[in-house]
Amino acid sequence: MNKEKPKMKYPFVVFLAGMLLAQLANAKDIIHDSEFQLLQEQHGDKWAAEDKDIEKKLDALRKKHGKRPNIIHIMWDDMKYGAIGHKMLNNVTGYRSPNINKIAANGMTFSRMYSEPSCTPTRVAAATGRQPVRSGMIVPIFPIHRMGLPGSEVTIAEVLGDDYNTGFFEKSHFGDQEESYLHNQGYDEAIFTLYNQFAGQMFTPEAEAAGMTIGWQKDEWDRFALDQKFRPTEWLWAVEGFEGQEGKEVATPVNVSEYHDFNKMAYARVKDFIRKHADDDKPFLLDWWPNVLEMFSEDISPKQTPNGTASSEGLYKLDKQIGEIVALTEELGIADNTLIVLMADNGPMAEIWPETFHNPGIFRGGKNDFLEGGVRVPAFAYWPGVIEKGAVVHDIVHVSDLFTTFARLGGKMGAVPTDRVIDGIDQVALLLEGESHGRRDHVFIYQGPVLSAVVKQQYKRHFAGAAPGLVGKGFFDLDKDPREEHPLMAEFLWAWPAFDDMKARHEAQIKEYPHTPVARGEPYKGIERLKK
Repeated sequence: MNKEKPKMKYPFVVFLAGMLLAQLANAKDIIHDSEFQLLQEQHGDKWAAEDKDIEKKLDALRKKHGKRPNIIHIMWDDMKYGAIGHKMLNNVTGYRSPNINKIAANGMTFSRMYSEPSCTPTRVAAATGRQPVRSGMIVPIFPIHRMGLPGSEVTIAEVLGDDYNTGFFEKSHFGDQEESYLHNQGYDEAIFTLYNQFAGQMFTPEAEAAGMTIGWQKDEWDRFALDQKFRPTEWLWAVEGFEGQEGKEVATPVNVSEYHDFNKMAYARVKDFIRKHADDDKPFLLDWWPNVLEMFSEDISPKQTPNGTASSEGLYKLDKQIGEIVALTEELGIADNTLIVLMADNGPMAEIWPETFHNPGIFRGGKNDFLEGGVRVPAFAYWPGVIEKGAVVHDIVHVSDLFTTFARLGGKMGAVPTDRVIDGIDQVALLLEGESHGRRDHVFIYQGPVLSAVVKQQYKRHFAGAAPGLVGKGFFDLDKDPREEHPLMAEFLWAWPAFDDMKARHEAQIKEYPHTPVARGEPYKGIERLKK
């Protein structure tokens, strides 16, 4: 059936975008989003000269250590911006994070690190360097969703390939499809959960008794229930896998104790991985995305933090583990050749207040929001002798930038796919040279499949809920109004078409490089199940 093509709303802008896309295709280079290409046109010569100096620094480090840097990426759940990184923030919020504070004091703090609004999308962006909407990974995946990351997506582990030892531990949240499993996505070894940590805690009698889950235990079922398969009772949670082999189920908790046992085992494997590869000829990539927060803490009393919520108590436990990881790199003599990046995956979850400590703060909003409180997250980088101590950078960084930055550090930019849009931007210059050396000044913020807002420099426009015409255009100056409470219109008449043009270029590029459908099918193929 032939459909009439709709008339283009912005023909000149789309024409320009089409010309830009044609140039990119001919260049046979990484296809970045259209906004970054505009920046390259303006700053390309300067960046090229800067990159020559950066390559000299990286080459000197490689000669000093005999290999490229190790990379450790630690990412946890649902963290409020402005609670950690400094003792003053701890005092105000009731958190305790002495080891993260030490990393901030001796490394770099990002004041404008953007994530996606929820777990799965952020993790996909980090792993693939692409907006999750491009692969259909737009919602958090729960048991049994029968969906996952498409096998055609290329992860940072696949980019680094045989030049790195690659390991993944704990929460992937990439889904229950065989092609989505971490050992099928480039990781040499992985212990990973198909879904999030809530399933591991909430599908338990303890959660039902506490009123956190309703209708899971059989004695709570509707007495008229006919469909005995309505609940995902045959679900599977955690898998161990090695590249080229079938996966094995290692945990599907039936109680909270089993949930904690899995997390302790996975953390022990994190440390084993570091020890095993510290002296290898090849460097390592370690993605440790722990199952924080814990709704049922192992610690009964006393509380370890003044705040006393699941969020603050879980963060304190994680902080101790982060301190142990840093100490281990020092003990093994690899600290000065190891980049450690710490961050949360999105803002706090208001639905389970107060346990996520979702109170009014610097930003408005939380998890699943396009407001800054949903997508501005605490983030830090540590690399002794390389990153300036105590650096605080206000350059915009998006979680997808880690993909391209790690590829550059690993010397594998040539392995980054050139047949699709890569949203991640190489931010090595920011790490090595400090503030004002970032290469991003924009972020497209999606909620599911919907482009809800766009950040450009210090300004933000809300597209979600915007009324037609002049009223309700929702322009914000984030420096003056970080909580996005005072929408402006008349003062930003110049920005109206500028943001419209950004959106049009973005949409034109999507037409040129269409989204990949999410993987769907029968779950749990290629996994050896535990015998019950």
